[in-house]
Amino acid sequence: MTSTPLTQTRPEPSRPLIRALQRQIEQLANSIPGKDAHRTAAGWVYMTCIHAWAADHHLIDGRLNADAQPARRQFLAQGGTDLAWLTYAVADTAVHPCAWTLLDPAYDNPVRHASPSETAGSRLLHWWAEDAPTLAYPVESGPGTITGWILGDLLQLVTDERRLAHALAQSPWWLADGILDRTLIPAAAEFRNETLRLIDPTCGTGHFLIRAIDMLWELYTTGQLAPRQMHMDGVTGWTPIPPAAAARRILAGVDGMELDPVTEAVCRLRVTVYLAHLLHEAGALPGPLRLDAIPHRPMPRISVGDSLLAGKVSRAEYARLRPAQARIVNLGTDGGTDTPADDGSGPGAEADPVPVVLPQGAEREQLALFS
Repeated sequence: MTSTPLTQTRPEPSRPLIRALQRQIEQLANSIPGKDAHRTAAGWVYMTCIHAWAADHHLIDGRLNADAQPARRQFLAQGGTDLAWLTYAVADTAVHPCAWTLLDPAYDNPVRHASPSETAGSRLLHWWAEDAPTLAYPVESGPGTITGWILGDLLQLVTDERRLAHALAQSPWWLADGILDRTLIPAAAEFRNETLRLIDPTCGTGHFLIRAIDMLWELYTTGQLAPRQMHMDGVTGWTPIPPAAAARRILAGVDGMELDPVTEAVCRLRVTVYLAHLLHEAGALPGPLRLDAIPHRPMPRISVGDSLLAGKVSRAEYARLRPAQARIVNLGTDGGTDTPADDGSGPGAEADPVPVVLPQGAEREQLALFS
């Protein structure tokens, strides 16, 4: 955590951090058999980035940072392995419905395909504990780290196959702000005190949606909205509403769709956490802010799908053209569910597939998502 070259000051990941993560991917890939070794290794490294981001913001208990090393050593002394510890770290975010889909079989996360070797896993754990920077830090300008901006950019930068296959290209925050200035502010001027509707049909990891939520929050809670990038008039004269009502209004008006399932899952996680953060900062959600304590409903309306085909083909034709997307039931939509099962029949009802002692904080429900 003290390596100066990896220190972050901007929302986007620095080049040294990107290169360091790519080296970790190469090391893991060398230990994974098969032609998809690089894709699988990138999936493992990226999932540890999600864990580190969540832990650094105290959303979950950390397993990768230096403070977690005594617990890791105790786990090893009890007969566990570093690979098992790494697996628990990957599963740790699955304590909230917004993150279940990261390990849902239908979402085809590469970490489900194969595992790295014990030695490669140990090296990755060592890097996070000794050399990696914190992913919670003050930024010089732009969105704060709680928005998960770095996660959105890293998915594009460390997973080449995903970027090439799905044309994943994240917009810089200042570009998103400029476009929203030109669209959201005129809408706010015309439809005063109404729920503004916004959809991003190719939402990626949620960069536009996060910035839109930030601007809508300002509008709904203060009654005014100033431009972020453009030289233009803002909007005033709205009637401010309480934070909880503002959050409900945002969730009722903001929609996103993304073709790639894992990318969509990252978007849902980011939107859920950032809205909860705004509520917490406004005193409308008690703290400390923890992922497992964020209310499960309503869920953001973010869906896996092909927006070019939506409403244009029959359900059967859509299933033929996009079978992977068609078999997914989207959380937060009319066809999905936004609450976990109460009877233990939801994700995680099956047996723990990892034959090691469960460390404190790990739940069998999380690990069963691997099965």
